[in-house]
Amino acid sequence: MAKYTITPWRHHSNLLIVRSQLYSPDPTLRQAAVSRTMAWKLRGNLPHAVESTALLVDAFLHHALPSNSPFSIRAVYSAAFTRFVTGFCDIGRNRERALEPSSMLEIARQIGMPAEFVALRHEATHEDLPSVQRLVAACEQALEWLWDVYWSKIDEGAVVMAKQAEAEDFGRVTVEARRIFRDFRGARRAALKKKNGPQSQEARAVVMEATANLESLCSDRAEATQAAIAVLVADELLYPSERELAAPLGGAFMIWDDLLIDMTDSPSTLRTMTKTIFARMITPVSAHKTSDIGSDALCIWLAHIASSETWQAMRGAVSFDVRTDLMRECCVQPGHWSYLLGTALLKSSRDDMFIEAWSDLLRASAVNIDGADTNIETDDVSNGISSLMETDAEAGSFAEASDLATSWQRALFAPQAAIGVVR
Repeated sequence: MAKYTITPWRHHSNLLIVRSQLYSPDPTLRQAAVSRTMAWKLRGNLPHAVESTALLVDAFLHHALPSNSPFSIRAVYSAAFTRFVTGFCDIGRNRERALEPSSMLEIARQIGMPAEFVALRHEATHEDLPSVQRLVAACEQALEWLWDVYWSKIDEGAVVMAKQAEAEDFGRVTVEARRIFRDFRGARRAALKKKNGPQSQEARAVVMEATANLESLCSDRAEATQAAIAVLVADELLYPSERELAAPLGGAFMIWDDLLIDMTDSPSTLRTMTKTIFARMITPVSAHKTSDIGSDALCIWLAHIASSETWQAMRGAVSFDVRTDLMRECCVQPGHWSYLLGTALLKSSRDDMFIEAWSDLLRASAVNIDGADTNIETDDVSNGISSLMETDAEAGSFAEASDLATSWQRALFAPQAAIGVVR
C-alpha cells in the first residue's frame, strides 16, 4: 500500500521557491518567505528544518530594524538559535528510542551538529545572553548547516514528480471547469428566459452556485481562476458556437457578465482574464485573419469589458485600469485586431487626456501593418463598434473596419515620454 506524506505546501515547487527566498540577499523576499513559512506552520506537519531556517532568517530581519533595542535583538537571536538546536536534538532522541536517552551533546555528535552549538544553546538558556556578535556568527553557521543537511538534499526527482502532479491537478481543474461552465450556460439561459432579466433571483442564484463550484476546484483561488479563464477562451464559450461575422453579442453579455465579474474580483485575476482573451484575439485560428469569427467576438468582449457601465462599476472596487492596460497591449503587440480594439477604446473614451496620450501611439504602432500604404482614419470603423458604444446589450463586429495605417505622420506636439516608453 502506498504511503503518503502530508506537507503544508501544495506542490514541491512551493518549497523550492521558499528555499530560494530564505537564502536570498533581498530582505523583501526573505520576509515573504518567513511569512509563508509561518502560514505553513498553522497547517501543521512543518519540518523542523524549515521552521528553524525561517526563525533564524527572521532574527536577522529583526536585527536590521534600527528601532529595536540591543537586548531585544539578543533575545530574538537566542530564542531562534536555542529552538533550532533543541528541536534537532529532540528529533535525534526520538529516533534513538533508548531507555536512558543520550545527552544533548551526544545526540548532536550523532546527527553531525557542531558541539559549540550545544554549548552556546546552554549558555543562552541558563546564563546571560551571549553578545550580538557571537549570536550573529552562530546563526550564520546554523543557516549553513541547515543548507548542508536539509535544503541541498531536496530530491530533484521529487521536483519532476511535483510538476507531473501539478499538470494532473491542472487537468482535473480544467475538466471540472468545463463541466461547470456548460451546466452554468444551460441553467443561465433557462433562468433568463423564465424570469426575463439577468438580475432576477433565480438568474443570480445560478451565478452564485457556479462561482462557489469554481472556487471549490482548487485551494488556491488564483490557480482555479486562471484555469477556468483558459477553458472559457479555449473552448470558445464566450460567444455562440454558430455565430456569424458581425453578429451582436448582447445575449452572451447577459449570460456571462455576472459570473466573470464575480470571478475577477481582484486586479490580478482581472488582468489575467484580459491578457488571456487578448492573446487569443491576436492569434486567429483561420488563415485569413480579418475573417476570424473568434477574434472578432473576443475583440468585442474586450471593448465591452473596458467600456460598459457594468464593468466600470465593478472596477470602482478593483483598482485596475483595464482601458489603459489594453491600450498598452495594442501598441506593444500591433496587428489587425490590436488596431481595431485600440480604435474602439479611443472612440468609447470620454477622457480627453486618455485620447491625447494614446491616439498618436496607436497610430505609430500601426505603421507597416499588412504592407499597405494608407493613413489611419479612426472614423472608418464598423457598425459593430458604433453599436457597442451606443449600448452594452447590442454589440456588433469589428471585421468590416477599413485598412490599417502604414505611413508615418508628423506629430503636432513633441511626445511627453522618452523614446521607447509606452505610457
